[in-house]
Amino acid sequence: MKKNDWLPLARKLDWKFKYVTEAEVFPPQMSGTPWLKHHDWKQWEEPYKTTYSEYVRGQAAKDAGLDAMREAVGNSEHYKTLSPAWLNSLKLYGATFPLAEFAATIGNLRACRFARDSAWRMSACFGALDEFRHTQIPLLLMQDLVKIDGQFDWTQRFYHTNNWVAIAARHLVDELLLTSNPIEFAIATNFVFETGFTNLQFVGLASLAQGVGDKMFEKMVKSIQSDESRHAQIGPAVMKILVQHDKEYAQFLLDKWFWRSWLLFAVVTGFSMDYFTPLEHRKQSFKEFMEEWVLKQFLGTLDRFGLKKPWYWDQFLQATENYHHMVYASAYTYRATVWFDFVVPGPEERKWLKEKYPGSWPAYEPIWDRISECWRESDPGNDLAVHGTAIVTFCELCQLVLSNGTPNQNSACESVYQGKKHIFCSEPCRRIFEAEPERYCDHKDVVNRVLTGEAPANVVALIRRYFGLDYDTWGKDVYQGQYAWNPADKKGGDR
Repeated sequence: MKKNDWLPLARKLDWKFKYVTEAEVFPPQMSGTPWLKHHDWKQWEEPYKTTYSEYVRGQAAKDAGLDAMREAVGNSEHYKTLSPAWLNSLKLYGATFPLAEFAATIGNLRACRFARDSAWRMSACFGALDEFRHTQIPLLLMQDLVKIDGQFDWTQRFYHTNNWVAIAARHLVDELLLTSNPIEFAIATNFVFETGFTNLQFVGLASLAQGVGDKMFEKMVKSIQSDESRHAQIGPAVMKILVQHDKEYAQFLLDKWFWRSWLLFAVVTGFSMDYFTPLEHRKQSFKEFMEEWVLKQFLGTLDRFGLKKPWYWDQFLQATENYHHMVYASAYTYRATVWFDFVVPGPEERKWLKEKYPGSWPAYEPIWDRISECWRESDPGNDLAVHGTAIVTFCELCQLVLSNGTPNQNSACESVYQGKKHIFCSEPCRRIFEAEPERYCDHKDVVNRVLTGEAPANVVALIRRYFGLDYDTWGKDVYQGQYAWNPADKKGGDR
């Protein structure tokens, strides 16, 4: 039989239940709200339909291509030829994404059982297989690099630690992928996180990898992106039905998850595009990438479903000018608290950043001037000489440092719930908390863990004992502050 003769029947295998009710088979707590009868869900259709045999053949071909590339260039000698700054893009991606993809496997498996239409469940099954593949590939490839740099071991370790970035990532991933019902999972993950961000992120990272000559990473993210583009279609198909029955809830989920996804995306991709990629290989700024690849498509999708821009849209546009710069400067100053290294943007990089961010970069110039001055005055090789010593404050929603706003205007705000004051990096984080306070109020950020005695207050002890870092793995300046454009200050004699 031809595919078109049997696939529609194979995809649509729902039936009426005789001994139990539909609500017992698909309880609202597991299937999500609004709870609708299957009659309302049977119109669910994804635009790209595949069979299991087609899926297996396609994945086998892609894996064969990856194996061939790994055999050719996936070795430590090849990576030694790449820019030292670029390697930190791999460390950042390698730690934050693979085990998050594994959590997405679980989210898809929940939809395999509790999604309300058989075709949706079938697509979720392919999605689970995709995400498990996306877990295995980076774990394998990054493990090969541990022999040249111990920081790559954090690809395996990251989510099992109490590192402050891991706390923030788990806070997002647990809610987004592990605990969400199939409806929220489809909107938050398939519609917003994948269609709006990660699917396009892989396009950008593949382009950067091609420029710097990292053929293995380019091949990997292209292979992953080809899967993302398939199962990301689950989200729009769910959104279509959700908008028909509860448009207000659809808008709420959209607003919430766009902001939460943006914060992590800005760090992982913003650092890579505007700081870790060598200047001669930068094709566009992170803001330009956002405007071309994310915002244009996302706004078009909203129009298609009759949804509004998130209420904080003006704040978000300001954040595209500032947020990743704010977090990068903050993280550089506390680089020993993370597992990857940093670079100071030199005069040419700063000139480029000023051209790309004319409205915001002048406010960051003094920060890097001061850091450069500190390096000139420090002993060569003493990386901790240019480093913060106090514990910073974190947002009690996103769990990231309070780095929204601008250098001249902090956007931190407060809210009181059940007599306890909570602090947030931004108004969107505050309002997300206030909409579902019971969902977030008991989570402790690093500062609260210190105050309750769960974590040490001494920064060195916090880094070593609680974050799980040691001298060989904690973040440093890639060049230990020794930049040709920033010669040592000789006023006090040779250093």
